[in-house]
Amino acid sequence: MKVKWRSTIFAILLIAACFGEPASSRAFADRPPIAPDDLMLKDNPAEPGASAMILYREEIVNNKDFHDFYSEHFYRIKIFTDAGKKYADIELPTTKSHEVRDIKGRTIHPDGKVIEFDGKVLDKLLVKTGDVKVQAKAFSLPDVIPGSIIEYSYKIQLPAAFLAPADWPVQDAIYTKRAHFVYTPYAAGTTASLLWRAMHLDNLKPPHKESDGSWALDVADVPGLPEEDYMLPLNEVRGRIEFYYTNERHSADAKEYWDRIAKMYADENEKFIGKRNSIRDVAQQLTASTDSPDAKLRKLYARAQAVHNFDFDPEKTVQEQEREKAKKDANVEDVLKRGSATSLNVNQFFVALAQAAGFDASITLVRGRNESFFHPELQDRFELDESLVWVHAGDKDYYLDPGNPFCPFRMLPWYKTFTTTMRPTKLGVVFTETPLPSSEQTTLYRIAQFPLDPDGSISGIFTVRYTGQRAFLKRMSARNQDETARKKMISEEIKAWFPASTTFELTSLTGWDKNDEPLEAQGKVTMPNIATVAGKRVLVQLSAYTGSTRQLFESTKRKQDIYFAYPLATIDDFTIQLPENLQTASLPKPTVYNLGAEFHYDIAAKQEGNALHILRKLNVNGVLYPVDSFGDIRGFYSLAKAGDEQQMVLQSSAGN
Repeated sequence: MKVKWRSTIFAILLIAACFGEPASSRAFADRPPIAPDDLMLKDNPAEPGASAMILYREEIVNNKDFHDFYSEHFYRIKIFTDAGKKYADIELPTTKSHEVRDIKGRTIHPDGKVIEFDGKVLDKLLVKTGDVKVQAKAFSLPDVIPGSIIEYSYKIQLPAAFLAPADWPVQDAIYTKRAHFVYTPYAAGTTASLLWRAMHLDNLKPPHKESDGSWALDVADVPGLPEEDYMLPLNEVRGRIEFYYTNERHSADAKEYWDRIAKMYADENEKFIGKRNSIRDVAQQLTASTDSPDAKLRKLYARAQAVHNFDFDPEKTVQEQEREKAKKDANVEDVLKRGSATSLNVNQFFVALAQAAGFDASITLVRGRNESFFHPELQDRFELDESLVWVHAGDKDYYLDPGNPFCPFRMLPWYKTFTTTMRPTKLGVVFTETPLPSSEQTTLYRIAQFPLDPDGSISGIFTVRYTGQRAFLKRMSARNQDETARKKMISEEIKAWFPASTTFELTSLTGWDKNDEPLEAQGKVTMPNIATVAGKRVLVQLSAYTGSTRQLFESTKRKQDIYFAYPLATIDDFTIQLPENLQTASLPKPTVYNLGAEFHYDIAAKQEGNALHILRKLNVNGVLYPVDSFGDIRGFYSLAKAGDEQQMVLQSSAGN
């Protein structure tokens, strides 16, 4: 009886709280009421020790009206611990085309007391990469303590779209007790079929169609998907449901479907590329009969990249986008005449040049693995959202991407490597795999020459050199930034490698506009207290770059496979000039760790005259590793960290 009476009191308090503040609290009145047991809940019985759990959430996507396309979101989260209070600090990504508005929120204490959100929302810059600018609406719910329940809701206004697809993210970062999803599709008639598919969800009760034409789904007890270091793309691991429209005929045999699609694309490519005299003339002018196949392709590649690629222009207005659509190229001769094109058309232009020069060349399509992988069994050609060029010359297959102006010859963007390609031919589909570059092709060089001062500080010239994918990513991310913004980006990254007290002054930044060369930055580093002085002994850590670097894979548990974007290497070449009163007492022995052929680490210090020379290398040679290898990979990085933290012992001769 006592428990029931306590529950009744909580229920009365909660009802009073919901209707006592009419203006803001009514925003939550049409949601299921909070159960009194949820107010008293102290832990998640399904995941004991959790910091928080989602009690209830809603996502409603409405495309019924072409001109009023939006989604509505509601979260009710139980906070169990101080660590769980972070879920009360909310950032909602927003862009020009995805406007977040109508934010409301409140906190409910275990005794039923309600504290309303005051409505103060800040605009916060999350990402600025090239012409992509992602901001967030940031706000914090008030007076959150362990035992509280927080609630918030918001609306996202989406760009007008006909037959817009919908994606229900059924799985969230933390455990979900209950969730409700609704999708209301476009109301007007269409010949396209609306289909849905479940991804990474087991034993799911299918969505059901309501009498008003909408689709709905209720789920319960969905495990959380916590963020981990080096996860697969979210769409490859998160449980979700996709709605999509299609007019296509699917086959029992996926190969039959792809053969049909390949023949269609082959016809389209032939119409655009063709065999045109003007293209043949350009190819002949650019190449010589004495050129090697590689030399010919390089010249043709450079000519294709000379075409202005307006896919990489700064963010455009709707009017500018419409003008570009009106000037759409009909064939490669249009590209040649206008001197501007889309990425796909630039690649098709290069195919035309290569074919005119006598090469076997073709457009091939890929799915960028930065978002998800290609799944041929889904029979969805729209997964293939990126293009490449395949060329066969002699006994070599080339995979090239002149359609990306930041890719030098023979380098692909990382997300187009190590992935399945679909090459369309008149006979059907040809599936191939793009190669994975070696770690040596994407190396970060950090070169330092520092004199050690008597007080244990160092100051000197520091050089960093980015190659391969690392240089590519820097150029891509800052492609529409001015020199000041580029310098700021590089300087902040360099400072983050050193302890927080370090200062760095950038003096030069070269190679930015030369895609086939390394990107190099140089400046002056001042680092106080790198050495620990203990009487006549001076201790110096082998690696200077661990002061503010978080240890990778700190957690002892892992749920997901380990996924590196690309193979990579880091080479640190560090020289410390010793003052006259210091001599080397002892140096650590050279350290080498290998984890099969995939991971390599070595570090060694040696005396060279009055200087100490430290050379460190770390290589990751693969991309994807199963979760059961996590213990070994975590152990490798722990050993590397221990190797970095070894001490060199110096001896002072002062006073002798």
